Amino acid sequence: MLPFPQEPMLARAVATLPEEQGLHGGSAYEPKFDGYRAMLFVNADGCRVQSRRGHDITAAFEDVAVEAADQLPPGIVIDGELVVWGSGKLDFAALQRRVARGTSDRRRPASFVAFDLLAAAGSDLRELPLRTRRQALELVMDGLEPPLQLAPQTTEVEVARQWLADYALSPVGIEGLVIKGLDGAYRSGRRGWMKLRLRDTVEVVVGAVAGRLEAPTHLVLGMFDDTGELVVAGTTSVLSTREQKEIAPHLHTADEAHPWPADLAPPGRWGAKDSTPVQRVDPTLVVEISADTSLHEGRWRHPTSYVRSRPDLSPQEIAPMAQVVTEP
Repeated sequence: MLPFPQEPMLARAVATLPEEQGLHGGSAYEPKFDGYRAMLFVNADGCRVQSRRGHDITAAFEDVAVEAADQLPPGIVIDGELVVWGSGKLDFAALQRRVARGTSDRRRPASFVAFDLLAAAGSDLRELPLRTRRQALELVMDGLEPPLQLAPQTTEVEVARQWLADYALSPVGIEGLVIKGLDGAYRSGRRGWMKLRLRDTVEVVVGAVAGRLEAPTHLVLGMFDDTGELVVAGTTSVLSTREQKEIAPHLHTADEAHPWPADLAPPGRWGAKDSTPVQRVDPTLVVEISADTSLHEGRWRHPTSYVRSRPDLSPQEIAPMAQVVTEP
């Protein structure tokens, strides 16, 4: 197994689509699939499926691992996205169930959408420019069968704009576009790529909850300021029973090192007569929320809407507050 760093290369959010020559060497545009980021490590003993946080999730995606070991030569490392299709769209919840249970689901087969080749024949390719890695990836993927698929890519901005328009009209599960410089090397852990979202959602850290950990009624949300400190950024509206069950397994009691005070008073409110106590939790769970633009001192004044949990992300991967919470 190649001694690769655990962290993949990341992308930072942008508000507009870069032009064709907006990035060094030109721009490449790829769809951002609503799935689980993963790497495939193929050697003579088989294939390891590794999450973006460095965890071995092979058992949860055994169907993909078996096909990768069968179709790909040893010494290959591929970066990509695990997805599950259902009812004509991508099903992120099905992916979460797989990871939580640690087993594959034959009724809902997974696919792996490859977008970068990091090693071939045991040689590290990360210092090569993207255009070279992409050409090599296309050769490796040529003739392969599902569940292994090659991510679409274009270098024409008009095609990228049309993709955005098409994805916006079809709820198939494409979150937007990832934009990469064609001359860029692969920098593990760095935000060297860009992502343009179709929907206005934000990834935040859960730092505290109202109610019991087994059934939280609201979440208190945190983001990192320009000094790297986790600060309170807002709250969610009341959680449904389904949402409570989804979040509860990922919540753990905070220790004394928590950056927030024990007598936390979160911004906003979830009802003037609601005196539900707030308790801090281990600030490791990332969730995706939808928020309006009503801000006060860099915080959301109104409760935000919970969209889904993202246990596949680490707090260090979310965008800092300065890039997300800005005054209109």
